[in-house]
Parts: sequence; C-alpha cells; structure tokens
Amino acid sequence: MLEKIRDCLNEVIDIANECPEKYQVKCFEILLNSLVKGETLAGAPVIGPKVTGKLKPEFFSRYSISEDEWTRVFHFDGTSCSIIVSDLIEKAVSKKQVRLGLLLGIKSLLEIGQATISKESLIDMCEQYATYDSSNFATHMKKQKNLFLPKGDGWLLTMPGQEKAAEVIKELAQ
Repeated sequence: MLEKIRDCLNEVIDIANECPEKYQVKCFEILLNSLVKGETLAGAPVIGPKVTGKLKPEFFSRYSISEDEWTRVFHFDGTSCSIIVSDLIEKAVSKKQVRLGLLLGIKSLLEIGQATISKESLIDMCEQYATYDSSNFATHMKKQKNLFLPKGDGWLLTMPGQEKAAEVIKELAQ
C-alpha cells in the first residue's frame, strides 16, 4: 500500500515538474488533491479532443488569416497552441484584458473546438502581461457583452467576438 502511494506521489511530482516553473506548485496541489479524492491520474477527465498533426483550423480560413499571420501570434507544437505575441498594441489595461480574452478564446477553439475562456486562465494571462486589475477585472468583461457571454466560471466567445479576435490577430501579426 505504501509503495503504491509512493509511486503515485512520484508520478504527481514528475508531472508537476514538467510544467513551467511558476505553475509547478499549483499543478502539484491540483494533482495531489485529485489523488486524495480518489481520482487516478490515468483516468483524469479530458476536456475535449486535442488538435494533433498539422493545424488547419477553419477559423483562419473563414477570416482570411494566413499561416504567416497566425504563426506570429500563436505557436502550434503538434498538440497544443500557445499565445506568443509580446506586444498587445494597446495602452489601456482594460483593452489589453479584452485582447487577451479574445486570443484565449481562439486558442481554446483551436485546441478543443469550443471558444471558451476560463476566468483562471484569463487572470493568469493578464498577470503574465502585467495587465491584471483585480478591482476592475469583472467589470471589464461585463462591458463586452457582445464579445463574451458568461458561461460557468468563465466566458464563451460569441461570433462577433470571433470576428473581433480575427481583427486583433491580423493587427498583432503586422
């Protein structure tokens, strides 16, 4: 029994160590909590199908975004997308937050086929880009009802939101 616990704990540590350094502790906590609740790592739920192989999303063709353009904003490694743009080309924190929400929605659309944005992932991205304003975070999103629909503990990118995201991707790719 103790050996089984040790193996599971070692697996949790190995997985957490694969995360970027600033997320390792949080990852470890999440995985350890799952084990304590009796969930297995091998049986972890999958949110949706991951994109594999060559990325050919219809989103880019629908909005006439070339591969040269989208690869300046997103990096695709064969299984997942990362937002790689360094300058959001906005000065206001609220506008930067909205742009990050749009990009996260498209990232989710590419990875799992649904343009969803979790509150936690948007906060993390805002912190990475030094645009997180905790006192006004929710207000910024509520003001963008035409772009983001509340869904659970996050948002769903609307079709006008996807159109706006396409405009942002083209602008950021310049």
